[in-house]
Amino acid sequence: MRSLYLIYLFIFITSNLIANQESNQSKEERESFLSLLEYGKMLYKNPRGISCSKCHGEDAKGGKKIAKYYDKHRNIKLLKSSNITNYSLKELTASLKNQYRENGKRKRHRIMPIYYMTDEEILAIFTYLKSQRE
Repeated sequence: MRSLYLIYLFIFITSNLIANQESNQSKEERESFLSLLEYGKMLYKNPRGISCSKCHGEDAKGGKKIAKYYDKHRNIKLLKSSNITNYSLKELTASLKNQYRENGKRKRHRIMPIYYMTDEEILAIFTYLKSQRE
C-alpha cells in the first residue's frame, strides 16, 4: 500500500513540475517543433557552411588547433580557436555577420567564415552557447 502511495506521489510531483516548466515557456515555444535551445544546438553543429564545432569544439570552449604557421623569423606559431561561450549577443552577432569595429572602422575577421544568418538563428546559437557555459 505504501509503495502505491509513493508511486502516486511521484506522478503528482512530476506532472506538476512539467506543468510549471510548460507555463514558463511562451505559447510560440510550446507550439514550436524545436525549442530555441535545440535549434541553436543544431545550427552550432550544422550551419549553412563550416560547423562552429569544427573550430570551437563540441563544447564551444575553443582551444582547438586551427593551423600551424611560421612567422617572419621562422618561428612556429599555432592559431587556436577562442572560447565563445561567454560572448554577448552583440559580440556573437558582430562575429557571425562580420561587423567588428576597431577605432570606428570596420574590421574583418581573418579566419572566421562569413555566415549569412538571420537574427533568430543567431539568437538560437546564443541560447545554445549560454547552456554550454557551465
